[in-house]
Amino acid sequence: MAKTCKIIMYHYVRPIKNSVYPRVKGLEIDAFTQQINYFKKNFHVLTASEFIDGLINQKEIKENSVLLTFDDGLKDHFLHVSSILQKNELQGLFFLSSKTVLDKKILDVHKIHFILEKNEKTNELVKEIFYHIKQNRDDYNLAPPEEYFTRIAKPNRFDSANIIFIKRILQRDLPIELREKIVDELFKKYVSNDLESFREELYLNEEDVREMAENSMYFGSHGYSHEWYTKFNDVQQKNELEKSFDFCSHINSNEKRLIFCYPYGDYDQRVIENVKNSGFVAGLTTQVGEAEFESSSAYSVKRYDTNDFPQ
Repeated sequence: MAKTCKIIMYHYVRPIKNSVYPRVKGLEIDAFTQQINYFKKNFHVLTASEFIDGLINQKEIKENSVLLTFDDGLKDHFLHVSSILQKNELQGLFFLSSKTVLDKKILDVHKIHFILEKNEKTNELVKEIFYHIKQNRDDYNLAPPEEYFTRIAKPNRFDSANIIFIKRILQRDLPIELREKIVDELFKKYVSNDLESFREELYLNEEDVREMAENSMYFGSHGYSHEWYTKFNDVQQKNELEKSFDFCSHINSNEKRLIFCYPYGDYDQRVIENVKNSGFVAGLTTQVGEAEFESSSAYSVKRYDTNDFPQ
């Protein structure tokens, strides 16, 4: 019996180079197709039920197994991913933030992606954010912008120090009212004033979700509003988890056990307990490594990025 499997994490899968957003970090469709062919040839591609049974009940799992996961509930997943998976008789696990469907909102995480896509010179964006912080220091009791930069701007394997600063300061480290205001202003300045059309083109709608589920795709939760859960108090966490659980529990027809995927990969023991108490059977992280079939690690499951494999 296999003790581990590889879980692959995807986000944007779309025609990128010839699109109006050629700098979006994602996977071209032909590269995705080639990667799926590679997995189908060299691995056993797990279903959600097989994975949950192996993780929770220690049922036998084939050696060299992979699980395909897709975060954020993007329209890409309906337009491009689902049909490729169906053609290959494979199941994907899709994790959406239900606010995009229920409240028809564009999440700040994605507004920031497209603001960055339109600004290759990130130094200028950093300067704009510094300006906003200075203008609002007294009203929000903020630290000097240089202090935030020193603390936050730590590059990782995918993003530079500037990009990490822009993402974290606008996702997490400023008061929510102020960061939403700054993000909205930058989005309208650099990306689009037509928020409704942009949202419709970016996200799955309820009809898309239902059709994908009818075609054997699995839906789990990526939270309600895609916020950093460790920054929420218990009441906020439980409210988010309850709303997302209720939404997802009505989608899947065959597999009712729901998996939670931590937004931003952000979790701690308190988050784990609230996820568990809300009825989810497992939690997926963004930590890089093999997923272990151990019930003790069911709420801290590791994944690989698509870029870690041949395309």
